[in-house]
Amino acid sequence: MDIKLVVTDMDGTFLDGNSEFDREAFGILKENLDSHNIRFVFCTGKQCERVENIVGDLTKDTFIIGDSATRIKYNGEFLYTATIQNELGLNIIDALTKIDPEQTIIACTEDVAYVLDTVSDEERKAVHGSYQNVTYIKDFTEIKSDFLKITVHDASGKCKQTAQQIDYFNNEVYIIASEDYWVDITKLGVNKGTTIHKIQSILNIDPAETIAFGDGLNDIDLFKSAKYKVAMDNAYPELKKEANLIAINHNDSGVIKTLNLLLSF
Repeated sequence: MDIKLVVTDMDGTFLDGNSEFDREAFGILKENLDSHNIRFVFCTGKQCERVENIVGDLTKDTFIIGDSATRIKYNGEFLYTATIQNELGLNIIDALTKIDPEQTIIACTEDVAYVLDTVSDEERKAVHGSYQNVTYIKDFTEIKSDFLKITVHDASGKCKQTAQQIDYFNNEVYIIASEDYWVDITKLGVNKGTTIHKIQSILNIDPAETIAFGDGLNDIDLFKSAKYKVAMDNAYPELKKEANLIAINHNDSGVIKTLNLLLSF
């Protein structure tokens, strides 16, 4: 197995149910990967800054694809950014609000994630689980910047239905319900797979030299960028159908243990 690039989703894949991971084991894995000139990528809906906060100094020499593949960050420098024009973003937010005013909308710009100040404390916890830089506002029309993405968190689990209800925007933006509780909306043509292709181009690495780990429906796009496709045991059945390997559960350091096994570390 000739691997030069490792890509992993975070929630439900690399991170356990408490949003934690085995730091010692990952540190050892990173040293082994580095010694074999294998590059490591986190590919996630989380803000890049949130990834840096969770992973700490182990993000050194690690690519972070954050905000649902709209940004690439490497050692503190942004290498790529894709945005939605402000007016279009506000129109989408208006449509989402009309569908269900109780769902939590997270409007992300290059600087901060904006959330209405009326959301509950419970929803604030969900927001801060994925976003480091958050500002609470009274109305989304206060936002004048373009958007990296617009995300919906729906505690009632109706995000697949919500995505279907705004599918008339499909010719203007990319819409994906990664799971029942989350919808991500990004620039048209931008998803985990297309942004991984950008890193592969930067590093001159082929999809045949890439292994990807995931658990959600948005990781179907991620798998399109890799020859070796690993779905977690806890993954959606639709993703497992696309995989050529099933890893142990994310609560048992599945990504780390699978890499150690496959790469004989």
